Amino acid sequence: MPLILFLVISAIYLAVNAKVANAGRQVLSLERELAALERENAELVTRLAEETSPDRMMARAMALGFAPAAPDQVEYLVVDGYGGAPEFVAPLPSASAPEEGGLLSPAYTETLGDWLTRLLGGVEAAP
Repeated sequence: MPLILFLVISAIYLAVNAKVANAGRQVLSLERELAALERENAELVTRLAEETSPDRMMARAMALGFAPAAPDQVEYLVVDGYGGAPEFVAPLPSASAPEEGGLLSPAYTETLGDWLTRLLGGVEAAP
């Protein structure tokens, strides 16, 4: 009986270890794949930066027959109904927020002394 129990426990132990080892190999494989994809992504970002550099874009435009426009060649079009970009209004800094009674509830600004006075004396604390 003890031999059978030992064999069953050993078999379970080996099965669990085999699954753990297999999972470890899968993790290593996925980590290698991730590193390769990150390298490829970095190479593509570098290539995009090189291809879209101003010098290269200018050379490609010249090769296609484009040339910089002279000021007398530029035409501006008026589009009816388009008012342009909206005017930028910077948000107020948090220190300049309106002071109408404060931003916090009196429950958060009440001191311990105010609370004790209100609790023991039955008097409402002034806001």
